[in-house]
Amino acid sequence: MRGILAALGATMLFAGIAHAATPVLAPEPTRDEYVTAVEPICKANTDANTRILKGARGKVKAGKLPVAGKQFMRASTAFGKTIKQIEAVTRPPTDDSRLVKWFGFLETVKTNLGKIGMALKQGNRVKANHEAIRAERSANAANNVSSIFNFHYCKLTPSRFSGT
Repeated sequence: MRGILAALGATMLFAGIAHAATPVLAPEPTRDEYVTAVEPICKANTDANTRILKGARGKVKAGKLPVAGKQFMRASTAFGKTIKQIEAVTRPPTDDSRLVKWFGFLETVKTNLGKIGMALKQGNRVKANHEAIRAERSANAANNVSSIFNFHYCKLTPSRFSGT
């Protein structure tokens, strides 16, 4: 009986030491907590891009391509800052690979927005249209990867970058 108690005590002591040596990590967020943390960041970017791109479509139609191009380049920069903010949010471990893939598509959208801006600054409507199509496809891919989160503001819609 004493041997069993001694073995049990030693096991509990070892478990206590092992537990003490394990670093205490912040609790991992749930999917809903992640969405709650990320949506305000996306909302702020949506509002910023609405202001940045206001009237861009009209400028393109009026032939003021360089001015509209600058607007798209500013939107790309703002979107890139938003991506960095979102990447800094602690992710649910079960969704990490999905979110890494989502970030990749978001980076592609950012790059394509910059390319739209460059093409417009150069006066090349055709190239700008091609880049807009690429941006829309990347946005759709991002939405497909992140559909499980049921985002509202983090869902990329064409109207978000249309510049109406």
